[in-house]
Amino acid sequence: MRELEIKKALTGHLVKKVRASGHSFLEEVRLHGGEVRADLVLIEEMHCFEIKSEADSLARLISQGSRYARVFDHVTLVMAERHVAKAMELLPPWWGAMVLDPATGTFRQLRPARLNVRQSADSLASVLTKDEALAVLEDSGQMKGWRSKSLYLIQRHIANTMPLEDIKRHLRDALLHRAQRAPTLQ
Repeated sequence: MRELEIKKALTGHLVKKVRASGHSFLEEVRLHGGEVRADLVLIEEMHCFEIKSEADSLARLISQGSRYARVFDHVTLVMAERHVAKAMELLPPWWGAMVLDPATGTFRQLRPARLNVRQSADSLASVLTKDEALAVLEDSGQMKGWRSKSLYLIQRHIANTMPLEDIKRHLRDALLHRAQRAPTLQ
């Protein structure tokens, strides 16, 4: 299966598993100025799903993983069977792991994702677009003088002046707003 097909199957699987009326997904969420993209994010849980299909390599997994660790509460690698042995050696113990059976389109969980406690304010703020970052400043009463500044400076200001939990809340809200405007995978 190709990545898009895996994303659609995974989204369907997660919708059944979550069984919540409110669940929102985003694809290709840019982190660190676009250096890395999270394949699929379950926003309410801030859970990133990295997909490695049969045709993919694991070469970038370590660098992707270190960046995901600075943003997401949970990360799960969804992989083709051929990647299992090598991936399980590479994954941090808090990452979840799932295998896709391409014949049936079903997923087998190898281990659940555990809570990540390594987020960084800079990395969280780096996910915000300029409009989102300005909205954060406006919401916190810090808007004066920032509208004309660069996105990088605004993100850095947010990271340096706001508690981590506040940044996480603002980011989750911003991603939920993006998801309302994005086409659905289902």
